[in-house]
Amino acid sequence: MIAALALGLWVRARPQRAVLLLATLLPYDGLLLLVPHPNIVEGWKEGLVVLAVGGAVIAPSASRRDDRGFRAPWAVPLLGLFALAVVSVATTDTRVGLLGLKVTLFYAVLPFALWRCPLTARDRDRLVTILMVNAGITAAFGLVQQLLGGERLNRLGFDWNTALRTAGGRLRSISTFNQPFPFAFFVTMAVLIGLSVALADPRRRRNRLFLWATPMMIAGMSTAIVRGAILALAIGIVYLAISRFRRLVHLGVLGVAGLLLVPGGAFKVFTSSTSLGQRQSGWSSTVELIVERPLGWGLGTVGAAGEKAWPLPDDTTPRFNLPISMVPYQPDNQYIAIGLQLGVLGLSCFLLIVAGAYAHARREARRTDGPDAALAHGIAASVLGAAVAGLVATYWEIFPLDLYFWMLLGVLLSISNPSSTTPSRSGPGAVASRPTSDTSLAPSPV
Repeated sequence: MIAALALGLWVRARPQRAVLLLATLLPYDGLLLLVPHPNIVEGWKEGLVVLAVGGAVIAPSASRRDDRGFRAPWAVPLLGLFALAVVSVATTDTRVGLLGLKVTLFYAVLPFALWRCPLTARDRDRLVTILMVNAGITAAFGLVQQLLGGERLNRLGFDWNTALRTAGGRLRSISTFNQPFPFAFFVTMAVLIGLSVALADPRRRRNRLFLWATPMMIAGMSTAIVRGAILALAIGIVYLAISRFRRLVHLGVLGVAGLLLVPGGAFKVFTSSTSLGQRQSGWSSTVELIVERPLGWGLGTVGAAGEKAWPLPDDTTPRFNLPISMVPYQPDNQYIAIGLQLGVLGLSCFLLIVAGAYAHARREARRTDGPDAALAHGIAASVLGAAVAGLVATYWEIFPLDLYFWMLLGVLLSISNPSSTTPSRSGPGAVASRPTSDTSLAPSPV
């Protein structure tokens, strides 16, 4: 109780601390699988989000932004999606709808906290360091898991078919996560942001270390055997190469050359068309369901929420012969999942959110200079990669990628804050950012 009170007071003084703490701890949530704990512990991340939002409401003026403008192209579609979700909950099964609302939009409140109490330039630098370090640690642990093997990991406490999985007879590393998918997608996101920032200032020791470690990180995330993550990484690197860093073309050449060194069996796992064929068969059927009910079947009927709310007693039951409300269907496509649940209007709002997030990042990358411009480019690359990955995965239902997405939108709002940005390209009128009131968050000399 005393510790919780102390944490609340600490966050209340600067709600930004809760965001940095979240960014630090999220990749290690999967380690709870190895430690006996009460169920309430599982809600630690929701608790920190509530603490960040609540702290932002009552934060002292020194921690709040100076202006009250809210200029984000994704804000209006987000409100529209939230309104549709509320209507869906009210008009369908309430229990299932609330579960779907939590899975889909609970973490979308985080940008509000970062709009009201934006991260300072020093906070943003610390956030980049956190992502870099966590990507290195988790990627290295993924490689270690290949050496340990599945049976040894199972004896440590990771269960088969839930956490541990195989593809083509090969173990899929999960690192410190609970499944291969969040591991691969997290490293992809962190590598894209880290590459952008590190290449913008390669003389800094932290950035040089990250660049040297990047091949290890890519190798580590590849052991998860998640083709969507490889695709997202490739798209993100192409974006960075075209928009700012021509030298990344060499990384692409090295990547293609590296494919020639991949053992034939492992290469077949990545290029197998069996999984994609099965997904396409399911997508064809679900498109018919969207046409049948263009306003949606209700939030929480499919995807991650559907699996929790509508467990089938027999996985061999033909799913599409059942009413949609009884189908815990995982479409492995974010856009089909949204379209099934919230219909054409919901899908339109979601597409506008993703497009708005990319446009917002591009705007901040053009408006600013230095580390903020590099960070915005990295966020744009990660959003673009996520948008493409959403074609083959329910990216925004994979924890902690959903939380990181909304966190990064809040970071863009922080860059937009006039009192916390690096000098603008606007010329004579540009001014340096003011010192932060919290000197304990100064950038590391690394």
